[in-house]
Amino acid sequence: MVLSTAICGVIYALFSGQPLTIMGATGPELAYTIVFYSTCKSMGLEFLPARWWQGMWTALFTILCAITDSSCLMMYVSRFTEEIFSAIVSILEVAAALTAIINIFLSTKSIGAQLLSVILCSMTYMTAVKFRDLRGSDWLDKTWRKHVSNYGVTITILLGTLIANLVIGPFGISDLDFLRVPAGIRPTLNLSDGSPRPWLVNPMGIERPFPVWGIFLTIPFALGLTILGYLDQNLTEVIVNKKDRLFKKPPGYHLDLFVCGAGMYPLLSILGLPFTHAATVRSLAHVIALTTYETVPAEDGKTMITRVTGAVEQRVTHLVVHILMFVSLALGPVLSLVPQFLIIGIFLFLGVSSITGNSMFDRMWLFLIWDKERWPDEPFTTELPEKTTHKFTGVQLACFALIIVLRYVGAGGAMPFLIAALVPVRRYIVPRLFTPEELEVLDG
Repeated sequence: MVLSTAICGVIYALFSGQPLTIMGATGPELAYTIVFYSTCKSMGLEFLPARWWQGMWTALFTILCAITDSSCLMMYVSRFTEEIFSAIVSILEVAAALTAIINIFLSTKSIGAQLLSVILCSMTYMTAVKFRDLRGSDWLDKTWRKHVSNYGVTITILLGTLIANLVIGPFGISDLDFLRVPAGIRPTLNLSDGSPRPWLVNPMGIERPFPVWGIFLTIPFALGLTILGYLDQNLTEVIVNKKDRLFKKPPGYHLDLFVCGAGMYPLLSILGLPFTHAATVRSLAHVIALTTYETVPAEDGKTMITRVTGAVEQRVTHLVVHILMFVSLALGPVLSLVPQFLIIGIFLFLGVSSITGNSMFDRMWLFLIWDKERWPDEPFTTELPEKTTHKFTGVQLACFALIIVLRYVGAGGAMPFLIAALVPVRRYIVPRLFTPEELEVLDG
């Protein structure tokens, strides 16, 4: 995964139209890969050759999407779809972290390892939150607050690693999970004889012949992966390119899709590496770190407010981050000192952080706030009846719950198509339930 992200990051930093978007593994993509792997296993197909064909079909479909200007269809995507998609990404990350916490208590590890794992995860989450909130506090000065906040996650991992390695000896904890990093740079999948697999995947089979019918079986899965990549890429860029960020440079939706289809997907397929897409949470963290602010007097003249003035739009940070990921491949002995649950705590932090600002969640909490005087002063609370706001939120939650439930009951293969179906649902069904004036407030 590290090598895949590094390769895609360098390619995207050099050739994309919006280099502020960070590429990486996403929850929906990983869930879909698990479904594809299970299908290959049940049908007796080698996974990597099947993935080769799926990846090449996906590359072809993505290039067709790019050269036919299909990204223009994003004009039909409103906040209704954006909020549900962002919620899916957030909840999948939070669910993965919570599942790991539950599984550690169900494991056969010692009580000391279980408790230390949970302590490290909780400490990482809370410390990362404190560093994030430092930006708006009165501590230090503006420059120091910004820099410490930007590097908060890195500082948290370093502190957690130091603490974990200091306490495992005195407390006799010998079974704490650390990052599993290969001793050298080689494929991590071993063949039946115990040797590492070849770097280049043979599309006609590695250890046994790959059937011709398997090539065509991968087409519908490639179509689903194309839809998922299209949505991941474009929805993330829509969120990144919001007008209130005051970017000076225009986006490049079609170019970015073409870079994925022509440059990244074929290479990842040939090397047998995981696919990466535009990662919403990491992209937002990157943009926020590069956003510039100014403090000005409020309208009442008594208080000060902070407002966005723009962002540092460049390719350097994206490129350097992924060059450093290449460097990290040679730091296996160092990375093996990092406890796994520090990273799980970071995933929990990123997932929960992305919930903040999602209007669907803001409106969802209103179901539990019965004292209307304590409702936030927002257009959906001041300009609309309570019943209307709750009904719109209920429709969103129903769509969200359907996709999440199908993901966990073994029908995850339908996830890309269900996410894509949110667009026609919003365009043709939701207007029958609400007036244009109501939708302007709730989804304008």
